[in-house]
Amino acid sequence: MSSPNPLSVVYLLDDTVLFGGVKVVLNQANLLTQSGHRVTVVSRGPSPDWMEIQADFRQVPEFSRTDTPSADVTVATYWTTIAPALEIARGEVAHYCQGFEATYTHNTADHPAIVDAYRNPVPALVVSPHLGRLLAEEFGRPSRLVTQPLEPFWRLRSTQKQRPADPPRILVVGPWEGDWKGVPTALDAIRGMRVSGAEVRLIRLSQFPLTDEERSRLEADEYHCHLEPERAASLVEGCDLLLAPSWEQEGFGLPVLEAFASGVPVVASDISCFRDFASDAATLVPAHDPAAFAAAAAGMLENPASWRTHRDAGLAVADRFTTERATDSAEQALRWVASGEWRQG
Repeated sequence: MSSPNPLSVVYLLDDTVLFGGVKVVLNQANLLTQSGHRVTVVSRGPSPDWMEIQADFRQVPEFSRTDTPSADVTVATYWTTIAPALEIARGEVAHYCQGFEATYTHNTADHPAIVDAYRNPVPALVVSPHLGRLLAEEFGRPSRLVTQPLEPFWRLRSTQKQRPADPPRILVVGPWEGDWKGVPTALDAIRGMRVSGAEVRLIRLSQFPLTDEERSRLEADEYHCHLEPERAASLVEGCDLLLAPSWEQEGFGLPVLEAFASGVPVVASDISCFRDFASDAATLVPAHDPAAFAAAAAGMLENPASWRTHRDAGLAVADRFTTERATDSAEQALRWVASGEWRQG
């Protein structure tokens, strides 16, 4: 159904590589387009070959007023796009915050510039409550929570499975190169399970090819690289458990939600983002503790009743992340920005 009084929205996207944060932006743009809003994605990267974009898409060499249409709201989607959005926008500006980049370890030289960008008095759309709290406490900035858009192909296709496979397939998602994804912790946990006598298979899914460093730590039984989202959904559904050992830097942790929707139980780090949405279904353990991950995983896999309880709880959490809620929350947040209401505190 088309929305009355449609908004015009521009998303500034640095690149279109296959990462969860990029997918979330493009999915939100698609949902708003389907609801009748006039949406344009302006990116330095090319139109992605890994998903269909229903919004208008423009590749530009640089963000400029000449190449960017006028809009009620121009949305910066990464810290590097906040300044360009403020410079070229003809209407209001919003910041789609999926994580605080000044906490990452690979970009320490950029941390002062990131903090400066965050000091701009720009309202934010946040994917997790803890990010809204951070923006308010550290920068005095208001925000609205937007529900993650979960594509319909993330679903459990069969409810016949009553226990893990033998041997169980344990999934670890994320790039080895992104230290705060905690992949080494997961690999050490699985190695510890094997030392204790458990027969388990390690399934890896990453944006990047397998590195020699990761192979030397623990080589996966299956290593999948750069899968399109629908193929990734089929892979996830065929697994029995997800380990998600992210550090506190994680903004939301989309693979956890996608595992829930696929009927895959989860052992995850006890960090802010997972406490906010996953604690009703996932087993949360200390982020840097392979032994804790191994013990929780073994306990769940060895107890079919516990495994089914966690599976069903995860499905219930995923049921809250409907496309309708994602669209409605994004629309309401953008209207809050476009109206100037955000300035009222």
